[in-house]
Amino acid sequence: MDNTIQTFNTNGVTLHYTKIGTGQPLLFIPGSVSDYRTWTNIQQHFADKYECYIISRRFQFPDKYPTGGDSSVAVNTTDIATFIKEKNLSPAVIVGHSFGGFVALNVAIQFPEIVKCIVAEEPFFTPALAKNPKNPLELIGLMFKNFKAGKSFARLGMKCFEPTLKALAKGDTTTAQKIFIVGMTDGKKTPSTLDELTRLQLADNIAALAGDDPFNNTNKMDDLQKIKCPTLLISGTESPYVFQYINEQLKKFIRQSQLVSFINAGHWIHIDQADKYVVTVTDFLKR
Repeated sequence: MDNTIQTFNTNGVTLHYTKIGTGQPLLFIPGSVSDYRTWTNIQQHFADKYECYIISRRFQFPDKYPTGGDSSVAVNTTDIATFIKEKNLSPAVIVGHSFGGFVALNVAIQFPEIVKCIVAEEPFFTPALAKNPKNPLELIGLMFKNFKAGKSFARLGMKCFEPTLKALAKGDTTTAQKIFIVGMTDGKKTPSTLDELTRLQLADNIAALAGDDPFNNTNKMDDLQKIKCPTLLISGTESPYVFQYINEQLKKFIRQSQLVSFINAGHWIHIDQADKYVVTVTDFLKR
């Protein structure tokens, strides 16, 4: 484990984080099956102008997931908001990926006074899709709005999340890892073809996926109008289309938002195209 890692106790859990640089506070929040290490190649590019905090969310490495542990959007939001307040980091820049992107947006919704701006990389903001993913009527409704999005959402559920969670319920983390990566990349990658750091994170955090239920939330699309700060939405064209659709809907509701698509990038854009990612985020923060 990184000997520079620090701990922060909040809401009955321990968050782990590293800190480098000086300047405006900048927090990086990982998505599911990741942890603070996912930002290793990114953080150094911001350390000269920002005080960077790279956080592992609750139950992420080096912590472990307790069976039945609550890692909903609401409790993660409270965790991050408490961290910002108690560390006197307000107003902070927040960068979040996937589930962590949902959390970042919700912090801006619930605690707008502590957020300077948001970078949301393919946030899994599920109110743009459905409240209950198992309700076929909601899926049909999405199909009518955007058939491509509905088809992508259905495939993600049937080929990725449902079988992954079933494998985890059986304690078969090896199968769960393979199903998740194949499903999330539309078959373009497997655990064996991932870079070593991402593969390690997948193995260390796959169990925690059981607590990251993005549909366990009370958010509504109208809540996005409470976000008053500048927001950068990032999509990858090789990611499942449903994530691009979500960002397109968010762009309509968040007043000060802009949407950037990375050609040939998958769901982990900050890994697939790290250099361009750094330039894009840096330009956004300058503005």
